[in-house]
Amino acid sequence: MRKQLLIAAVAATMSVAATADISITGDAYIDFAKQKIGAADTANTNHDSQRTRLKVVGSAGGDAKVTAVVRNDGATRANDNDIDSSKKGLHMDSLYLTTKVGPVNVKVGDYWGTIGLGARSLDAARSNALSASTKVGDWKLGLFTADGSSDDGSDTTNVSASGLLGPVSVGLVHNPGGFTNFTAKTTFNGILFAVDKWNDKRRNIIHNDTTLIHIGGKVNHFTWDLAQIKNDQASDMTDTSIVTNGKFAPLGSMLIGRSARGGTATAVADVSHFSEILGVAVSTKLAGNTVKAIYTKNTMFGDDKVTGTELIVSRPLGGTTLTANIAKLSDVNTIVNGNATNTGLRLDVKF
Repeated sequence: MRKQLLIAAVAATMSVAATADISITGDAYIDFAKQKIGAADTANTNHDSQRTRLKVVGSAGGDAKVTAVVRNDGATRANDNDIDSSKKGLHMDSLYLTTKVGPVNVKVGDYWGTIGLGARSLDAARSNALSASTKVGDWKLGLFTADGSSDDGSDTTNVSASGLLGPVSVGLVHNPGGFTNFTAKTTFNGILFAVDKWNDKRRNIIHNDTTLIHIGGKVNHFTWDLAQIKNDQASDMTDTSIVTNGKFAPLGSMLIGRSARGGTATAVADVSHFSEILGVAVSTKLAGNTVKAIYTKNTMFGDDKVTGTELIVSRPLGGTTLTANIAKLSDVNTIVNGNATNTGLRLDVKF
């Protein structure tokens, strides 16, 4: 009898495993840097950080899927010193459900989302959120609502539409009383043209419109990009009245965008700290490496004219990507040790 019960229990377990669909993917990085920009001469300028994320997606068949992302921020039993207590150990990065209700795609839970091309709101928190979208002809129509999302003006209720107008891909996101975001993107004769315009309409807070213009293409073996970002208002490092966007790294910069790529140790400021960023990037393949040079002329904190110079070299290495970079900020008046250079070495892996 016990043997029969055991066989039945095993069979039931195998039946559940056979019908369940679970996938696990993830990514990780380890970062080492020497930070001279912004550091006092006597400060310890060495910096290292790491992060690992596991993405678990479960489905019992049909359209419903549950996604859970678990992460750490560098704390281990071997090294738990000098780490913010809120980042110690494993914690949930996001948790949400996706499904279909007839022709409508539904996503509900806590997750991250981008509006437009991300110049203003890139991968921002969406908590207790619900989004629904459907296709009507060649157009995608969407509705988003949330309770407690990030303070970039993207919370409460947004409506959106995206599709093609001839050869131009366009998108519109509108939040009554919050903002209107418009994007347009097209390719003509092999050259990319893209615009991202955020019109701020929030009440009882500083209005800060943001505009991104991006043009890019290829000439022989070289890829080139031009980009300009303008903010009506620029914040200083302690100003909380203007929403920051630390995840956006213009032209792939490792000097601007402190939260980009999970965290960029050589970055010293975010796009919100500049009233204008104007830059050019050129990259090419060289001996198995990707070599990129970036030059920017910027207006920092509203009136400080600065220049940024970067060299970024990345190489595939046994299933990982190794990146080395040098970033220099010049003519800075408002940062201690501003006319200096940051150097970094980073290892990224996806699995």
